[in-house]
Amino acid sequence: MTERELLKKIEESGKKVEVPESLSPEVIRRKLEDVSKEEVAVAEGRNGSSRKNGLWWKRNGKYVKVAAAVALLAMAGGTYAFLGADGEKTSVNVADAKESTDENLTGEAIAKDSEAGLAAPEEDDSQQVLAAESKQDAGDLYIVAGDYGRVYDILERSPYYYETNSIAMGAAMEDVERGEVSEDFVQKLQSAQNVMESAHSAENSAIASASGTIKDLATNKESYTKTNLQTVGVDESDIVKTDGSYIYTVSSNQVIITDVQGEKMQRAGEITVFAEGASDRIVEMYVDGNLLNLIVQKETSSLRNGNPMDKDVYYMSTETVTEVRTYDISNRKGPKEQGCITQDGFYKTSRKIGDVLYLFTEKSVAMPQVTREKAVTEGEVGGWIPVVNGNAITADRIYLPKQGNDGLVISSVNVKNPGKIVDNVMILNNYVDIYVSTEALYLYGREWSSTGDTTQIAKFSLKEGVINAVGAASARGVVRDTFAINEYEGKLRLLTTDWKNGGSENQLYLFDEKMQLTGTLEGVAKGEEIYAARFLANTAYFVTYRNTDPLFAVDLTDEKNPKILSELEITGFSEYLHFWGKDKLLGIGYETDPESGVTKGIKLTMFDISNPSNLAPIATCVIKNINYSPALYNYKCVLADTQENLIGFAAESYKNSVKKSYLLFSWEDGNFKELLTEGIEDTKDTEQYRGLYIGQRFYLVNPDSIVSFDRGNGYKLLERLELD
Repeated sequence: MTERELLKKIEESGKKVEVPESLSPEVIRRKLEDVSKEEVAVAEGRNGSSRKNGLWWKRNGKYVKVAAAVALLAMAGGTYAFLGADGEKTSVNVADAKESTDENLTGEAIAKDSEAGLAAPEEDDSQQVLAAESKQDAGDLYIVAGDYGRVYDILERSPYYYETNSIAMGAAMEDVERGEVSEDFVQKLQSAQNVMESAHSAENSAIASASGTIKDLATNKESYTKTNLQTVGVDESDIVKTDGSYIYTVSSNQVIITDVQGEKMQRAGEITVFAEGASDRIVEMYVDGNLLNLIVQKETSSLRNGNPMDKDVYYMSTETVTEVRTYDISNRKGPKEQGCITQDGFYKTSRKIGDVLYLFTEKSVAMPQVTREKAVTEGEVGGWIPVVNGNAITADRIYLPKQGNDGLVISSVNVKNPGKIVDNVMILNNYVDIYVSTEALYLYGREWSSTGDTTQIAKFSLKEGVINAVGAASARGVVRDTFAINEYEGKLRLLTTDWKNGGSENQLYLFDEKMQLTGTLEGVAKGEEIYAARFLANTAYFVTYRNTDPLFAVDLTDEKNPKILSELEITGFSEYLHFWGKDKLLGIGYETDPESGVTKGIKLTMFDISNPSNLAPIATCVIKNINYSPALYNYKCVLADTQENLIGFAAESYKNSVKKSYLLFSWEDGNFKELLTEGIEDTKDTEQYRGLYIGQRFYLVNPDSIVSFDRGNGYKLLERLELD
């Protein structure tokens, strides 16, 4: 049987699957209709304005509206047909299967590690330690399962469980064994599934959340750049890190360690992850002193026979796990692995608070193809319940919604005790975004309704790695910006945009520590939508847009009665806001024609917020012929440092041909001053570039190279080091 014939059989088999009404084209069209209203102005007029909420993908200046539709399909198990990159129609199933393992967890509570150094690895890593604290319900939004039977029942009621755990393959196994299905063919199918899963998994403050500087007086280290964060005190992983002496770069399946202490950059060492599958890769990393934490995603696939209705039908099983590997890098030339935790699912994000690292993965949970009685037995749960460190998540750590089969798996590990889990939970949902403060985790997701969309929010406390629900709430409208959700003194503030009756308006909601609503501000800027936001103590700043850019300042001091202090209108709009000291606010966005809305280039704006009741623009800088910057939608791409007076980001121009560059500015005497424009190869992904400084040198880093410049000599080019 040829590959084309086998593909045809797959397609025919897929046609036999009855698609649930909830996933019918008409229903999906209706669900995406309001999204289209949100984004149509971007596609038609503002050619640089792909939204950061993941509904539009921008590549080479073109917008592809796929993430929302694919995410809806990815939430459903079963077989679906779509066009692959080569134009061939391919049927895939987004649910994957997992074989059980026999390692055991205990219910003992982990003692807080008081040692200053890294604990030596134990001979028996199978004995994991879990926090013993019992889990609480998150209001009515998520209920603790308690037993696996309730999990099974939720999956059975979910409209998305249909035909799970299989890619229908109308081929006999003897054909596979005869070698008529090539490895390339299997990889193409896996690649197609990865596209859907990755799209399904498509991140969301105070002054110090900037790329803060550090001066280590004890070691007399130079000041240096740190990763731009959403929340001060909550570290985030990235593809480039520095500690002031070394630069760490994720390059393919390696981390390259570069010594930058001397006159010349030198490769000091590396950490290599030997891939077991073609798609294994290092995603991101953390560096803290002499510890380095690698986040590695590993994927394998195989053809299996498992359809109880038809023994001549096979499925593609995909095993995807995410690892956190901890290394002792006290000797940069010879890093040593100290421990590893593994967790089912695709990497979504992570956070690190002190010594505790929180790992978030997404795993589609499929209803097992066995009876309920058999499914809940100890020997079966590892085949359908996500596994952490070789053990299925226990039922008392699973949170259930009214319906849903997207498993958000969360584990915590103290990096001083690598390889041991502090706590883990799984939350079934229909896709959520994540916001993490120093004390709590918030999961928020959009709930579609015929009467209007709402945002459902659940709060979980984070105490020394223990994850437990606090409460839940609902707010009208949807969150459109990563920084539109913020916690201050244990209380949540939320900005949303709501569409109804063909128009839009914006709201602000205030909640107390237990997620009880305390105050609202509704009906703001009707006909416009929130594009960017920031909170500073008891003041909220946010930008809405239609054809002009109003910047609002809202006083949150009275929790029951928030008040608009002022509204400033200028042309264009800001997509990213960053506090510049205590009395200024930097906006990065687009200049637009006030009549047509067509973009004229990237715009930098400095606002005077010294008196929130009288906002004023100080200066603007329009960079013409620049159509896009990843800094607008991925804050980790932004270098914004007040102390060192640096503003940097990569940018792309599509006039005549694609032209890419890294731009660096300073703020001097009330104006923006251009310090550096460095060209980037057209074939390179600008989102992978990071600009950073160490003392008097500036470095432009990407997975393939590091380029250094002399800050004290007009940013003169010093050296280029190839990493491959």
